[in-house]
Amino acid sequence: MTALPCSFALRVSARQLLLASVFGAACPAALAQFALAVSPPRFEIRAEPGKAARQVIELSQVDARPGGYSVRTADWRLQADGSVDFKEELAPGSCRPWVAIERREVVVSPGRPYRYRIEVMPPADTPPMECRFAVLIEGKEQAAGPGVPVGLAGRIGVIVYVAVGKVQPALAIVGSAVQQVNGQRTPILKVRNDGNAHGRLAGFLAGTDASGTALEFTAASAPILPGETRDIALAATRPGNADAQVQVRFPVTVRGKLEWGEAGTTEIDERFGP
Repeated sequence: MTALPCSFALRVSARQLLLASVFGAACPAALAQFALAVSPPRFEIRAEPGKAARQVIELSQVDARPGGYSVRTADWRLQADGSVDFKEELAPGSCRPWVAIERREVVVSPGRPYRYRIEVMPPADTPPMECRFAVLIEGKEQAAGPGVPVGLAGRIGVIVYVAVGKVQPALAIVGSAVQQVNGQRTPILKVRNDGNAHGRLAGFLAGTDASGTALEFTAASAPILPGETRDIALAATRPGNADAQVQVRFPVTVRGKLEWGEAGTTEIDERFGP
């Protein structure tokens, strides 16, 4: 894509914020605030071959002035660090030709949320599969006055998963490790997905560290795509106080059950660290 003058493209995390307020670096043009609230940040749609599945993205301008935005679809790849790389060109097997968007340009007025419609229609002969794409909403350059350009810098990507027919993840723990995450040694589960749809681990695990302290662990909610093996971090907290993360003293044992998919469960009994 061609970048807007004095702007930059964001690498949007899978845990992206609904409110993106992004400013460009210093440049001759003034930069207006990119202040758009988007809900929801992700769709998980079930569709049948030959039938249209429709959804609505609600856009709200969090500014006193109207905002002009361009909208398009893109393919994407989830990186190892959880960030998303968007690609304008069609990926092999892309399902974006099935996707219709309401319009390519939209003006969102403050105090008046815009309900933006998207539609996905898999062909009648589509076998069971998971389709994935993104709806990219980008700030448009606007004029502040004669000869004074104003750019809206930034981009929000709404991730869309479409399950066509009967598809399910099939997650399995294939290893464990201790890695540095945000400067802290962290237990990691290596999770493989042998299914035909993405999956996420959910639930709480009980643990004990080297000092005998009782801990509670939750798995990161990053998606594991079909055919992928992904490192999933386990965050430790005090039992009954999920907001207070703690420094884990290794080795640590972790036991319990994590859920995924509609009925999948995985038993965990792991020892991390020397």
